[in-house]
Amino acid sequence: MSDIISFLPLEIVLQILSHLPFESLLAFGETSRINYQSHILCFRCLRLGVFEKRTHSIISCLQAGWIKADQLGDIFPIERETGSDYTISIIRPKIKPTKHELSSKRSLKAKDARRRCPTDPSVMQDQTVRAQNKIFSRLVNRYGPSLVKLEFMAYDIHIESAMALGTKCQYLLRHLALRFEHQHIRDGNIKPSTWRHPAPCSIAWNLLIGIGQYKHIGISGLKTLILERAGITPWQLTMLVKKNPDLTVLKLKTCHGAQPDFLNWLGGIEQNADDLGDTDSDTAPGDRLEVLWLENCHQILTRSIEGHEDFADKICDTGLEWVRGLRNLNSLSFSKCMNLPSEYVERANKTIWKIPDVTLPFYNYEEGTPIEVDPIFL
Repeated sequence: MSDIISFLPLEIVLQILSHLPFESLLAFGETSRINYQSHILCFRCLRLGVFEKRTHSIISCLQAGWIKADQLGDIFPIERETGSDYTISIIRPKIKPTKHELSSKRSLKAKDARRRCPTDPSVMQDQTVRAQNKIFSRLVNRYGPSLVKLEFMAYDIHIESAMALGTKCQYLLRHLALRFEHQHIRDGNIKPSTWRHPAPCSIAWNLLIGIGQYKHIGISGLKTLILERAGITPWQLTMLVKKNPDLTVLKLKTCHGAQPDFLNWLGGIEQNADDLGDTDSDTAPGDRLEVLWLENCHQILTRSIEGHEDFADKICDTGLEWVRGLRNLNSLSFSKCMNLPSEYVERANKTIWKIPDVTLPFYNYEEGTPIEVDPIFL
């Protein structure tokens, strides 16, 4: 069968391979060097999640819309969708110590044992992040050059996976989603409050931008960028968006970079030519954006809006003036941005912005309507 396929045009081979389940596609790639190259080219869209428990994986995939409830069968955690679009969930196995390791541990002093087996939650979480990113980087190093759409679920980004993205997904990748928020994970050494705040800032984001010693790498062809619980700084986010001028969809959730420095630049306000390069004064850097979501971001106001009810109509968007520069927006979301009054956003949109779809920070419930409360906040 392999010999027969080798005589077919590459376009037909890829069409055939697109109908194979994930395991069969990998097996085909191991049969010969030519088939190995063909199976790599077949990977165009990949969703990858790496978790500690199967339950965590299932809930995360359901919340992100990667899978549907009726797909939870025996074939999960590897679920193939249509064409060459693959959703893969990997559960990291727990490593059991050998008898020799157990006997050695008993002989260690208490202090030395604590040093060898740290119980600090932050240390253990860092080890988990490194392990998750190691798996991700191996896949990206192999399949990255052919990927058009890539989504990754884990606890945070690490330098190893950022390097893989910056070197293997430079030009062809159009859709990138990095999802690091998993509020359902409330056991083990991870506190529930961990997911309510952005991850720690990291130089790993510099590898996606391509600055300093990494100036020859970085992603530059994105049209969609989704960041959840990302520790990227406002400056790093500015540079990343600037490097991808064709970006039309930007979704930020619990993102550290969603601050006035970035938003003012995005909307064409207070641009610094020395730092950000030459720009068209009549067009804001974010003018191409059609979708902008800022969810659970609490530092987006550029100034106080106290007494906003008394603002004149022409300045009723004070604090969010940068929105005016995003002239092609069709969808804007401030979901869970609790420092923004809903009536303030609603008035600014009706009076000035006139964006077709705006999600308010929170809903105004009618008097007497019961409000459901998440048990974790009780």
